[in-house]
Amino acid sequence: MKIRKSTKYRNSTKTARPDNASMTWMLRYVAPVKGRMATLMALLLVTTACQLINPQIVQHFIDASASDGPVSDLIKLAGLFLGIAVLNQLVTVAVSYLGNDVAWRATNQLRADLLGHLLRLDMRFHNLKTPGEMIERVDGDVTNMSNFFAMFIVQIVGSFILLAGILGVMFTKNWGIATVMSAFTILAIGVMMFIRNLGVASSQTERQATAMLFGLIEERIAGIEDVQANGAVPYVMNRFFRAMKSVFQTGRKAWMMRVIPWNATVLLFTFAVTTVLLMGVHLYLKHAITLGTLYLFFQYTQMLNDPIEQLGNQMQDFQRAKSGMRRSRELLALKSEIEPGTKDSLPHGALSIRFHHVNFSYNEDERVLHDIDFHLHPGERLGIIGRTGSGKSSISRLLLRLYNVDEGVIEVGGVDIRELKLEALYRRVGMVTQDVQLFDGSLRDNLTLFNPRVCDDEILAITENVGLRPWIDALPEGLDTHLAAGGTSLSAGEAQLFALTRVFLTRPSLVVLDEPSSRLDPATEATLTRAMDQLLTECTGIIIAHRLMTLETVDKIMVLSHGQIVEFGLREVLAADPESHYAGLLRTDRQEEFA
Repeated sequence: MKIRKSTKYRNSTKTARPDNASMTWMLRYVAPVKGRMATLMALLLVTTACQLINPQIVQHFIDASASDGPVSDLIKLAGLFLGIAVLNQLVTVAVSYLGNDVAWRATNQLRADLLGHLLRLDMRFHNLKTPGEMIERVDGDVTNMSNFFAMFIVQIVGSFILLAGILGVMFTKNWGIATVMSAFTILAIGVMMFIRNLGVASSQTERQATAMLFGLIEERIAGIEDVQANGAVPYVMNRFFRAMKSVFQTGRKAWMMRVIPWNATVLLFTFAVTTVLLMGVHLYLKHAITLGTLYLFFQYTQMLNDPIEQLGNQMQDFQRAKSGMRRSRELLALKSEIEPGTKDSLPHGALSIRFHHVNFSYNEDERVLHDIDFHLHPGERLGIIGRTGSGKSSISRLLLRLYNVDEGVIEVGGVDIRELKLEALYRRVGMVTQDVQLFDGSLRDNLTLFNPRVCDDEILAITENVGLRPWIDALPEGLDTHLAAGGTSLSAGEAQLFALTRVFLTRPSLVVLDEPSSRLDPATEATLTRAMDQLLTECTGIIIAHRLMTLETVDKIMVLSHGQIVEFGLREVLAADPESHYAGLLRTDRQEEFA
């Protein structure tokens, strides 16, 4: 059977929805907080009413003062003004808090969806992307959306409500001035809507440049030992400055494109204010309006600028947010080439393995595995040896379906792994790699991967078998000892035994040990070999090793060279055959050939 390998991801070019669906796509994340949004809308109506009432109180205060009205009336108006101002300030604080609460609740779910999707994408994708770049995609892009949505309800919706209120009041005062203000408002909003997407593409480029910068920083810090030891600091700094230059240039262009809508509204507002003031002064000089009413016209005109300016500012945030929406939708639209099957079960007990004429390559230019064909019965142990780059680890990655084969079939327990759900495969197959991932938490949580159903007696029994028990007993808090993320609190040997314990606590039916003794001294390796001999009694095992001592208990040996099987058979038979590759290695003890 031949499987055509995907060399490109199905991304946003074909699968993403049109741009005008961006807001609809984002609103589905806001739907779970619709109750809070309803409360937010009610508070917006209150604060809008406060903003509309206070200028009218000042109008009455001015007119009463000009006509020598009673002082008591002036005091009452002043007190009412202060009371409404305080109420408006309190409601504004509540609106700001609730707006941010709505935004973070909505975008946190998006962050979770992005991270979950990233974790399900295949290894080909992750080989092309750095963790730093993905952090920027999951957090940086979404934070821009969060900032936008935090103020979107407050400023966009609030601005439209305030605009409607101002114009409504003005039409009751003077329809001519109200018509001018309405024309300005419609024209300003129309201009902003027409050019609202002007800076989206440049903002998207800016986000990509920032993501590349974060990726560079993460990658170089992760390899700090090699950078310092090889004197590569000047080179890294040169790359850093070039990346920073790209961020600056793309950011400057994006900013310039985003401020165009705001500048357009400022120009329009200048003409609107001038026109309204001239009309108001003309009416006042003709004694058609009072001084207080003239103030009201001026104040409402100034207030009209605030929501228009807020809309202009939000257009900038909208363009940044929309670029984040696009990038997030593009990421969520990517499809993993690893498509899970439908079967949810495997035979009980140790599992058989069958590679049937498997070919594989990481890219189209160079094949890594050539016609790999072998069979392991349930409970058998296979040792795989070969030079670096011979394809040993590739076999283990294919077995756990981290990649798809180019051609051929891999069966576990008599079932094609492509027909299995990935969870069903991972429940029964365990793997120990050279790199051990530790999490910030207790020793117990790290060994069980936060599974509370594993009891301490079971943990201690497994650690006793692998030789890790004395180290645990020596810790003041035992299994409750806190471990820092990254594994700095463990030696290389302890980390390897730690990983072995973690895998066997899951009670797997098939175990792949990828060079489990590569970081161990001979004494610890001997302990590890005895532990593997005991722990593998109830499951099938594949051991990839550099040191022949690690393979003394396996049933079969496979020798790889340039991605091909040059030798496969029973260990005793190959050891007894003076012409075999394995026997030659045993005679000369040339383990260093595989380092």
